[in-house]
Amino acid sequence: MSDRTEIVSQRLRLVALDRELAEMQLNDRAAFFAALGVEREPAWPPELMDAAAMSWNRDQLAAHPGDAGWYSWVYVSPIMNRLLGIGGFQGAPTAEGEVEIGYSMLVSYREQGLATEAVNALMGWAYGHEQVKRVIARTRSDRNPSHRVLEKAGFKQVSTHMDPEEGFEVTLWSHDRAQLAA
Repeated sequence: MSDRTEIVSQRLRLVALDRELAEMQLNDRAAFFAALGVEREPAWPPELMDAAAMSWNRDQLAAHPGDAGWYSWVYVSPIMNRLLGIGGFQGAPTAEGEVEIGYSMLVSYREQGLATEAVNALMGWAYGHEQVKRVIARTRSDRNPSHRVLEKAGFKQVSTHMDPEEGFEVTLWSHDRAQLAA
């Protein structure tokens, strides 16, 4: 596993999914856990990582094999040797230098600051690429815990609008590279 992209934070090890891991997560969960070197997690995946999201991630990594890191990352507890959540980006930076971040934690690992720690680690990784100028996020307007994660990570609320595709109100958040110097 040494050739996979990883980030280590205070309480987490984040592993970027490559095409192989994305395929295993979708079709061979036992092999997925074994490849990550973690205990089997019966509650996997978190609520926002459904089969459609896993298929999309796998397909993006198949189409862009050099872009591992710009899609999903799993959050591993090195102490418990378990998967806690997943997050990452919706793809490589746009021409304007923008990436969109998202995240989802297993229920039993929420409200411990782990999602904020993961978001901060992922932002640090993204801003380590010179072309990234801004990280954005979209949340349901009624997801207060998700809002708190973004607020603690330094995001600012930009707008709220009804998303006709989703059928609910969405809040747009933004974090600019310039905030790092502040």
